[in-house]
Amino acid sequence: MELELRGITKKFPGVVANDDVNLKLATGEVLALIGENGAGKSTLMSILYGMYRPDGGTITLDGKEVTFNSPADAIAAGIGMVHQHFMLVPNFTVAENVVLGVEPTGRFGSLDIDEARKMVREISDRYSLELDPDAVIEELPVGVQQRVEIVKVCCETPKWWCSMSRPRCSRRKRSSNSLRSCEH
Repeated sequence: MELELRGITKKFPGVVANDDVNLKLATGEVLALIGENGAGKSTLMSILYGMYRPDGGTITLDGKEVTFNSPADAIAAGIGMVHQHFMLVPNFTVAENVVLGVEPTGRFGSLDIDEARKMVREISDRYSLELDPDAVIEELPVGVQQRVEIVKVCCETPKWWCSMSRPRCSRRKRSSNSLRSCEH
């Protein structure tokens, strides 16, 4: 599998965030975009995830040009995003946040909270992420909230991972090793 961004350009009033950016990845490759604040890294990943439309350039998956009009389009194409600024609902539980948008439903179309809890436990246990499905997000430390974001993306079973993250001093070594085991 191959993912390619060609000639990606994105302008905002008074700012060129991305100017003719080219990027090519094959399955199993890991790439780090490193640069100063304002260099356009987050903008580029937001384009790849369908949050912004590029002003120029193309995105190609396995040789086929694609257009992402929304994150739902990117998710459907197998792209997952762990956001730098968490996209969690503070007063929801871990389970409710993880399944938001892909809710397992029970009888009469209502949320099957037991199935949601099961999904969280399975992924959490598989990758040693230690999450309580019933914990409320606003009561959790930042490092745990980041693990919730990761489990959320795992539920989408992406082919491609994008992680917009700045290193955090509080991240424990065990957590880093657990994240490495998530690669597939």
